[in-house]
Amino acid sequence: MQRFRNMLMVYNDAANHRPAMDHVIALAGQTGAQLAFVDVLEDLHLDSGASHAALPSDLLELRRDDIAQQLRTLGADLDRVAIKILVGNAPIAIIQEVLRGKHDLVIKTAQGPDTGLGGRLFGSTAIKLMRKCPVPVWAFKPEPRIRFPRVLAAVPPPSEAPAPDQLNAEIISLGADFARAADGHLDILHCWRLSGESLLTGGRTRVAPSVLDAMRSKAEKRAGDHLASCMHHKELEGVSSRSHLIHGRVGPTLSKFIESEGIDLVVMGSLARTGITGLFAGSTAEQIFHTANCAVMAVKPPGFVSPVNLSKDR
Repeated sequence: MQRFRNMLMVYNDAANHRPAMDHVIALAGQTGAQLAFVDVLEDLHLDSGASHAALPSDLLELRRDDIAQQLRTLGADLDRVAIKILVGNAPIAIIQEVLRGKHDLVIKTAQGPDTGLGGRLFGSTAIKLMRKCPVPVWAFKPEPRIRFPRVLAAVPPPSEAPAPDQLNAEIISLGADFARAADGHLDILHCWRLSGESLLTGGRTRVAPSVLDAMRSKAEKRAGDHLASCMHHKELEGVSSRSHLIHGRVGPTLSKFIESEGIDLVVMGSLARTGITGLFAGSTAEQIFHTANCAVMAVKPPGFVSPVNLSKDR
């Protein structure tokens, strides 16, 4: 985990979230990374003409003192751990702090399905961060012991760009780092499906079975070659790993694999289109956030541009 040098964790003062904060404090200490905790207060609108800038500074200081006291009980060195108190819409304020502080990782513990989320582990703040935050978002359950011995790296299709696929490399590298840190195992999964397969198997666009089989075989070989090339990644040296090439739609296949294999952490791309501000090309990452009962690290592709900036809330 040496890659992250300036981490930002969303603070939660519930007692069951303290082991998670303790874990992140220890991780920062081990790697020498900078660490900041951020807490976002709702704009109180104290009078009709007040903005969040008019919020009493002593209220913000009291909140900061409360958090500082909690972090001290966890052994945090407050000369090395920063505390940021923000006011406003939580996802936007957090992303703006990422931009302002040049953070390279956001960490968010889950509120859990007992908070009225309809059984979903991750709430709206985590989802919005996953959609719009320009850096990786690591979200996990607040458990007594934070450990990820079974890690899944979900490899997307190869990039059409002439340069090597940086997103695949980042996903595999991160997955290997987590598996290595836990002395665990890394599964590398690539889902494949013939483009337009449902159209080719029924109706007026149906093709002969022999032709369809040949097309599927070609698509499967292409997917297999792509997965095989990923397995030669240098970061996999010394890590217990296994590859899986599975035919099916990505979202349901990933969800089934996570459940059946007891995956503790899935590392995957957010599926935003390169270079287009905040645009999603698919909803697989969001499906996993909604359905998976495991930790998730969502990674942005190269060229992703957040729709949130420092001068304007969106």
